[in-house]
Amino acid sequence: MKKKLTGFLLFMLIICCIYMYAAAEEAKEIKTGIEFTANGKSSNFEDMQDDDFRTYFPLKEKKGWLEIHSETPVGGVYVKLFEKNGAPVEYAVQVKSGNDEWETVAEGGQYLIHWHPLKEAVNDIRIAGNSKERIRIAELQLYGEGEKPADVQDWQTIDKCDMMLLSAHPDDEILWFAGLLPTYAGERKLKVQLAVMAPTGGERKLELLHAIWHCGVTAYPEFIGLVDKNGKTVEGQYTAWKGKNRVLGLVTEVIRKHQPEVMVTHGENGEYGHGAHRTACAAAKECVKLAAKESKFPKSAKKYGTWQVKKLYLHEYKKNVIPCDWTVPLEAFGGKTGFEVAAEAFEFHRSQVRRNWQFEAVGPHDNTLFGLYFTKVGQDTGIGDFMENIQ
Repeated sequence: MKKKLTGFLLFMLIICCIYMYAAAEEAKEIKTGIEFTANGKSSNFEDMQDDDFRTYFPLKEKKGWLEIHSETPVGGVYVKLFEKNGAPVEYAVQVKSGNDEWETVAEGGQYLIHWHPLKEAVNDIRIAGNSKERIRIAELQLYGEGEKPADVQDWQTIDKCDMMLLSAHPDDEILWFAGLLPTYAGERKLKVQLAVMAPTGGERKLELLHAIWHCGVTAYPEFIGLVDKNGKTVEGQYTAWKGKNRVLGLVTEVIRKHQPEVMVTHGENGEYGHGAHRTACAAAKECVKLAAKESKFPKSAKKYGTWQVKKLYLHEYKKNVIPCDWTVPLEAFGGKTGFEVAAEAFEFHRSQVRRNWQFEAVGPHDNTLFGLYFTKVGQDTGIGDFMENIQ
C-alpha cells in the first residue's frame, strides 16, 4: 500500500512540475494567421509589423478603431505608439463579451510602449481610440499564452528614485555614460530614473525606450520636452529653450517629482561642446540647490514638496574623480561587461547608427571619467560607488 501511495505521489509531483514549467514558459509571438480591419484608412497595416519606427498605422481621428483577428489565441498585446505632435493619446484594448459586444479590458496611452496581458486568451481584439488626437501605431505585436518575454517592455512610473541620469538627447545616455545604466539599473537593481532634456521625435523616443530597457531600466523616462536645437553656448541654449528661468523650473520640477539621492549628468564643456549638453550640466548644478528651497518655483514645491539631492556627478569632471570600471562582468547580463551591454543598447538607436554614430568604450570623451561636483554627505573614499554614503 505504501509503495502504491509513494508511486502515486511521485506521479502527481511530476505532473505538477510539468504544469508549472508549462505555465512559466515565455509566450511566443504570433506572426501568422492575423487579419486587420479598421474604420479608417486601411491600406498600410503592414507598417505596424515591419520593425521600423519611422512608419506607423494611423487610426481614424477621434473614434478610430482597429480590429484584429488571430487564428492563434492571443494572451498578450504589445503596442508601440508613434508620437508626432507631443499631444497625449488614449486608447482602449477591447475583447468580445458574452453578449458579443466589445468590452474594455485595458487602457493605454500613458507610455509610448504598453504591454497588455489578457486574463483569458482570445481570438478577436479591438484597439479603440479614446482621444481627439489621432493614434499612430508604430508596431503591434501579438503573443500567445505564457509569461511575458524578457525583452517585452512593461514600464512603471516611480515617485522616488535612487539615481537620476539627466541627459540632453536620446543616445547620450549610452555614448557618454556607457556602463552606468547596465551597472546600477540592470545589475544592482536600483531605481534609476532617466530624464531627457530634448527628446526629439517619435522614432528616437522609441529607440531610447528599447535601449534603456536593454540596460535594465524599468522606470519610464521623463521627457522634459525642450526643442532639439544646438544653441552652441549655455546662454544661447537657454535662449533656444525659451529662457533660463523656464529651463531651471522644468529641471527643478523633475527633481522634486522623483526625489533622486544621486544625480549624474553631462560635463561642463558638453563633451564635444554641444550647447544642450553644456546646459543640462549648468541647469543640474543650479537645480540640485533650487529643488530644496520652497521659495523657488513654488508651484512644483506645492505639488511635489522640496527635495535635497545628496550628490551630483559630472562627466569629465577632473576633481574628486570616482573610479568607474565598466569592464566588470555583470551577472544580470550573463557575464557581459557594462561596455558590452552599452554597445548592444546603442544599436537600438538606429537613426543615429544610420548617421554613422558609434559607441566607443572609453572613447575620446572618456565615458569612465566622472567627478563629484556637489555633495551633502561628504567626500567619496575611492571605492568607486556613486551611491557611497547614501543610506
